Amino acid sequence: AAVAQAVGARLRGLTEEDSVLLEAMVPTACLPVPPPRSPAPRLPVALRICTLVCRSWGDRPQLCQVACAVGRAESPVRHGAGLPQSLDSSLRHFGLVAPGERQAVAARLREATEAAVAALLAAEAELSPQQRGGPRARTDILGLDFLLASVDDSLELVALATNSQRCLETCALAEAMGRAVGESRGDLSRLLAEATLHRAQCHLVEGKDILLIGAGGVSKSFVWEAARDYGLRVRICGG
Repeated sequence: AAVAQAVGARLRGLTEEDSVLLEAMVPTACLPVPPPRSPAPRLPVALRICTLVCRSWGDRPQLCQVACAVGRAESPVRHGAGLPQSLDSSLRHFGLVAPGERQAVAARLREATEAAVAALLAAEAELSPQQRGGPRARTDILGLDFLLASVDDSLELVALATNSQRCLETCALAEAMGRAVGESRGDLSRLLAEATLHRAQCHLVEGKDILLIGAGGVSKSFVWEAARDYGLRVRICGG
């Protein structure tokens, strides 16, 4: 209420060309951490979670990779400020010792990330080709940044921003570092390759003619949907 009153009072004194920029202050998570080995005081830290999502078959968003960065709580944790680490190890560093708690956070992160990208893809589908940037322009790979915050003594994932280049670089570095220490290869390369190849296939067949012969008693609704998505012209010949 105090914030709304301050903004309202400020708006009354502005001219037509002026505006008010209001940013939310989200407190970072303050979790009980194990006692440090050093007697020196331990400064509060913040956890930035970087995720990378790609468009899978059927226009379904699929989480590809997660990488985390830890920094001082009093300043924003930026990409490239430190080496990325896994979500599981970051949560252990924050004091989530129980595996079930860490798995619950990971499941909520996947759900929140894919739901956010699904909403963006749905909004993008309603745009005209000119608004999207071209007839075949669309978002296939998207990065989302989250902050692990505390709200009413519970952990919350707060979405910070969407981007592609920074998250792609961070997640690729995290996977390469994992392979360097003997971890199994993740799905990042495969999922990104599938998204890229799917776009290449759409480009190759766009504008081509498809001849359907026979199968008059079989519903062809799936054909029309695929033809629209791939930019095909369908010709039917009864048999």
